Amino acid sequence: MSLKILIVEDDLPTLKLLEETLKIEGFEIDSVMLAREAIERIEEIRDGKREKPDLILLDLILPDMNGIEVLKELKKYPETKDIKIFAFTNYTDPEMNKQLIKEGVDKIILKAEISLKELCEVIRKEVSQK
Repeated sequence: MSLKILIVEDDLPTLKLLEETLKIEGFEIDSVMLAREAIERIEEIRDGKREKPDLILLDLILPDMNGIEVLKELKKYPETKDIKIFAFTNYTDPEMNKQLIKEGVDKIILKAEISLKELCEVIRKEVSQK
């Protein structure tokens, strides 16, 4: 069974590239461009209307709210608190990284420092297959 990944990314070219690459690599992809949409997905998972993803690739700088708010929302509920979350960002700030770790992010990945091939390898290694 393939891993299910929810991508939260507001940059359309980046999102399309991620979607295409991860699909080719055999992952099942769902994606949203706004934090509000990600929170709606979280509510649908809690209500049993949507299957839980194995991983969320979460951009931090989103047009409608900070990705940390999405992370906090995920960690608040028993139905979603165990979903793996990788912060996938170009924003490097030691204070933000500390907050991400405090809020329970599983991994912080800098977009500029990883190829898509490496990203797929990290996902396969870090997210257990069902």
